[in-house]
Amino acid sequence: MIKTMAVNTNALFFTTKNFLPAMLEQNKGHIVTIASMAGKCGVAGLVDYCASKHGAVGFNDSLASELYSLKKDVKTTVVCPIYINTGMFDGAQTKWPTLLPIMEPEFVVDCIMEAVLTDRAFLALPKFSYIFMALAGLLPTEVISLYGDHFGITHSMDHFKGRQSRRA
Repeated sequence: MIKTMAVNTNALFFTTKNFLPAMLEQNKGHIVTIASMAGKCGVAGLVDYCASKHGAVGFNDSLASELYSLKKDVKTTVVCPIYINTGMFDGAQTKWPTLLPIMEPEFVVDCIMEAVLTDRAFLALPKFSYIFMALAGLLPTEVISLYGDHFGITHSMDHFKGRQSRRA
């Protein structure tokens, strides 16, 4: 838990503290926060990860608000993908891979680059995630849980293996 929070949340503060002053001085720049859909919607089996990514989303939202109040031309983008095929989530599955695919890193990078180049403040991947987030903000928790069951989100970590050690 401590390592997850350190990497996914605390590191954002240290990294931004090192780069933001020069951006503010030059009145330009772009900070990209890699969060997760798990930072917007909880997932069974990922409590520490979801909490850390929720912290990343909150970090970005607050930073964007501060930059706006300073009237600086430093942009932010928060990225909220579902599973990416990096090995970290080996074994994770989705019930509807057409709507909720395990995405390839190259595709995600291309989407992030487009978001930065077009000054998009928020990027959810895949696009279907926007619908789920809208529903999550409107419907009761019990209904959202039923959607999680229907789309396989509730049990997406049932066969989770995680990144396998490369040591022999």
